[in-house]
Amino acid sequence: MELRQLSYFVAVAEELHFGRAAAKLRIAQPALSNHVQALERELGCPLFIRSTRRVELTRAGEIFHARCVGILSEVDLSAEITRAVAGKTIRQIRIGTVYPATTG
Repeated sequence: MELRQLSYFVAVAEELHFGRAAAKLRIAQPALSNHVQALERELGCPLFIRSTRRVELTRAGEIFHARCVGILSEVDLSAEITRAVAGKTIRQIRIGTVYPATTG
């Protein structure tokens, strides 16, 4: 299981449409479908109910979605904290004012 597969799954779960999720991720729809199917094979259970008109999450898919969102946010936070500790965080503060309001 790869983080990329988890992020692909989350995109499909949020869009509930493989085509829109593929466009959002900027990958081909067949590749996205293959990644999700590989994830389902690895887990041993379906994550989506697919029909010709709609895509729905299964109960297992709903639980897995919640867990994946947490995992991915923890990975992002870990990377941000690591960069901050290493002094690599770049932050800018922009202050805007209206000139007449700052005089006097």
